Amino acid sequence: MTTTRRRPWKGALIFSGVVLLATIAGVVFVPRERVLLEVGAMLAGLGVGAWLTRFGVPRPWIGSVVLVLFVAVCVILGSSGYAWFGGFFAGTLAGVAWGRAVANRTVQAAAPWTVDAKGFTTVEEARSAAIAALRSLDSKKSGRVSVEHGSARFEVAGGVDPGMVCHRNADSTDDDSWAVLQSAGVADESVEVPMGDVQGFMPARLVHDLASVETALADFLANPEASSFGPEWVVGIEAESTRLTTH
Repeated sequence: MTTTRRRPWKGALIFSGVVLLATIAGVVFVPRERVLLEVGAMLAGLGVGAWLTRFGVPRPWIGSVVLVLFVAVCVILGSSGYAWFGGFFAGTLAGVAWGRAVANRTVQAAAPWTVDAKGFTTVEEARSAAIAALRSLDSKKSGRVSVEHGSARFEVAGGVDPGMVCHRNADSTDDDSWAVLQSAGVADESVEVPMGDVQGFMPARLVHDLASVETALADFLANPEASSFGPEWVVGIEAESTRLTTH
């Protein structure tokens, strides 16, 4: 499945370019005797605006100082103040685009492993975090643990008591390919498995103790992209319908 990544910085950058071009047009096409001054003011405003927006100010009171200086420069320049104003405005927009672009690159450089929305660089780190989450899983609270690697996902719902329901998938975007862990030779009865405010009655063969789920987790961590999980995993309608979700 191909996903389109939003680039929120592009709009700000385009708007900044439009403002800058309008300011340049004013410098070029409106006859004045202070062209060099206007160009300098525009470039100075561009640099100051971009720097302030991107990196901010170290002290809150400096913001007031900057505002006073901004107005003072406009007054001093007189009719050429528009160049300073336009450059500063374009610079602030460029600074916004700059910051958003950096944030966008940070998001794209996501960690390869994720445990409950927290990124981890190595499988060892992910294993430690996932095991700790499983062992503290409380069905009366969140009642959920998820481990992700690329499009592969491992889900556990419930709690150490009364038990956990375990699902995995090599491609979590495909709802029809989820698999649920089952135990053989278990009595055909239902077990209530709460997950916070959500409750479900599950066949007892789908409810497992901590040791069984940790074994399934180890298999997932060793080969998350596997599309065939073994006879202990059931695919189809039962797998999808038994996922306890909060939405």
